[in-house]
Amino acid sequence: MYSKNIQEKNNTFKNLMIYPAIFSVLVFFSWYCFLWSESRWYHLKEQVYFLIFPVCIFFLTISIKKIFVFFLKGKNAEYIGKLIVTFGIGWAVFLFFYFVSGYEHFKNASIGILFFTTAVLMYKLREFYKSSVYSESIIIAASYIIAGATVEIMHDALWPDTQNSINIVLLLSFIILSIMQLISLMDITGKPKLIKISMWLKKNHLLKFIVISTALLMLIDVRRVILLKDVKSGWIFVFVVLLVVFILIITSIRRAIREEPDVRLKKHLQRITYDKIRDISSISAYVDDFISTGRKSGLTSYLFYMAYRVEIPVVTASKIIAPILEYKDIEVSEIMSKKNYKIIEERNKQNRIKVVKNVTDNLELYGRGKHYEYRGVSTINAKNNR
Repeated sequence: MYSKNIQEKNNTFKNLMIYPAIFSVLVFFSWYCFLWSESRWYHLKEQVYFLIFPVCIFFLTISIKKIFVFFLKGKNAEYIGKLIVTFGIGWAVFLFFYFVSGYEHFKNASIGILFFTTAVLMYKLREFYKSSVYSESIIIAASYIIAGATVEIMHDALWPDTQNSINIVLLLSFIILSIMQLISLMDITGKPKLIKISMWLKKNHLLKFIVISTALLMLIDVRRVILLKDVKSGWIFVFVVLLVVFILIITSIRRAIREEPDVRLKKHLQRITYDKIRDISSISAYVDDFISTGRKSGLTSYLFYMAYRVEIPVVTASKIIAPILEYKDIEVSEIMSKKNYKIIEERNKQNRIKVVKNVTDNLELYGRGKHYEYRGVSTINAKNNR
């Protein structure tokens, strides 16, 4: 047993040294063949900068991440390692585009990649502030603002004399997303309807970004084309677009307010149970217990029991119930005010309701035979509660 543990440690150390070894070989090769003043291809060094520097930076970053995770352990060590990789990849991409072209405007635009990397890192840093009532939303909003400003700067650097609205559309889309994220802080009021609206504002940001960008593009570009032909038709078009967007938003918010996934799950389980009277009370008790307290054991045991009774294979049942099994609450800090504690508790409750919705969707998908479409835990894990 002792020799086996030594062998495992040796294998781990060998795996750790792979990337530093590759990095060292690359650095030596680049120096000996291109960067050394007496090397054979020294005169070609500037033509291969776009490969040398990005590749070396990439392997250096992976090496640092591997060493960091090897020597430091804890719930945040792996996540910090991912941040290091994101930072390194951003620099590698920047160096590639900076050296791949000799045009000055292209070099200036490539600097925007560093700002965009900063925005991505800020967005990822939100994980460390989930137990804070305000910081998470402020950080996300700031990352959107930086991303929007980066798009504007890069567009002006690449096409200084070109007049199009794509940069304005993207900038405004990021600004609107940022405002929506800040408005989502309305959940601190504690009012149930406002909390549900807040959850709607926080999720599906990519879809919202696409819808906002499309609407703005139509309002800016398409409207301009129509106005050149007929002013009246142009303004009618604007009114119709705004009306459609308003109806979509209101409908979506009303659906979010009325949605009760816990009731839906109870009804669905009632439909497939054999003993209606005895099992109805168990369904309600276990679902309510999970949503109110976060305790999983009762609900997961009951769901596996129901799956067994209706002859759902164990592996399939595990996939269906995975959102509950892998869900984690937002952790509260050791000391915080009573009001902030209640806000975090309410956010956790809403996240648990979202988990219940995913499990219900999975059960209904199984009933329709669409096993490959199961809602995975990645959409409702505490790390992705957006």
